[in-house]
Amino acid sequence: MRLADRISRVEASKTLQVKEKALELKARGIKVVDLTAGEPDFPTPSMIGDAGIEAIRNGFTRYTANTGIPELRKKICQKLEKDNGLKYSPEQIIVSNGAKQCILNALFAVAQEGDEVIIAAPYWVSYPEQVKLSGATPVVIDTSATNFKLQAEQLKKHLNRQTRAIIFNSPCNPTGVIYTEQELKSLAKILIPEDIWIITDEIYEKILFDDAQHFSIASLDNLLEKSIVINGFSKSYSMTGWRLGYAAGPLPVIKAMSKVQSHYTSNASSISQKAGIAALDKASVEIQKMRKTFEERRNYIRSVLDGNEYLSYVNPQGAFYFFIDISKAFGAAVNGKQLSNSVDISTFITENYHLVTVPGVAFGADNYIRLSFAAAMEDLQAGMTKLTEAMKALMELKRSH
Repeated sequence: MRLADRISRVEASKTLQVKEKALELKARGIKVVDLTAGEPDFPTPSMIGDAGIEAIRNGFTRYTANTGIPELRKKICQKLEKDNGLKYSPEQIIVSNGAKQCILNALFAVAQEGDEVIIAAPYWVSYPEQVKLSGATPVVIDTSATNFKLQAEQLKKHLNRQTRAIIFNSPCNPTGVIYTEQELKSLAKILIPEDIWIITDEIYEKILFDDAQHFSIASLDNLLEKSIVINGFSKSYSMTGWRLGYAAGPLPVIKAMSKVQSHYTSNASSISQKAGIAALDKASVEIQKMRKTFEERRNYIRSVLDGNEYLSYVNPQGAFYFFIDISKAFGAAVNGKQLSNSVDISTFITENYHLVTVPGVAFGADNYIRLSFAAAMEDLQAGMTKLTEAMKALMELKRSH
């Protein structure tokens, strides 16, 4: 039977090969250190869980408005104004089943066949595939030569009549880089005169280090009316399983996104929405505790990497990942096969040192691997020991080749 052409355009996860090998090792009883997690390892703060339990006990378990309950949308408006300097009415908010759904809603609303959507690489794995699902074409701009930050000149060079949107992410997954206000203003000068939507993914905004500050590009002059702000509860509030995200934007695009959502999921979980209110109201102390722990872990990994001559990285100021350059090991030969890309290196490390990382090719940057520090310190210590030993072995293999 024939499958839809759109499916052939969408790539399966490039991490599948390494993850399958890890599962195979675990099935054989081998202890594996898995540092691929894209979610906090902390439990959801108790006051958030209690709000969800209360919703169930009170029978708040039916459908809600497609765009979310009024109380939550109002709280989101208050949060956006207080934290980001963005003024919206509740009608300009849509609550969805995670920020991922919000991004796809936005792309379905603004992009179509013949359009182009700009994405800076390294990027979150789903961005280009979601663009393809919308019918549009992803246009990837490599930022590895500019410390993983998109430059105004690069952006200007890639704009044309087909450009319909740009997906922007700060703090960034997988690199952890954060754009400064001045860097955003430089990009804004290029974007202001253009008829282009800005889809700005700000899901990691509260996980910041080194006194870094998060600025929303939507807060800059004349960009609010062309920006779709994406955020959610998964990362900052450790609520990945609750599936709760939201988008804010001009009323016409939010109405369009609501139309899309109404035909494939309808509203987000009523229980999760009540928990979201508690998260915005009561969880600030817990957020800071988690952030502090993430920073301690980041500092530990950084201290190990700084002592390794074979590995390099750009210091992550946000999120909970290191994006590590492992290209010095390219050319090492194992059993007659030359290792020449991030999948080869990740697979070697998994098979021989039982450490699982994500190959950088999944993020559009094949010289790197992504390592998550959303894991217990003992796992991070074991993982860094394994990575150090693996790189030493790879360099010896390369020299002997």
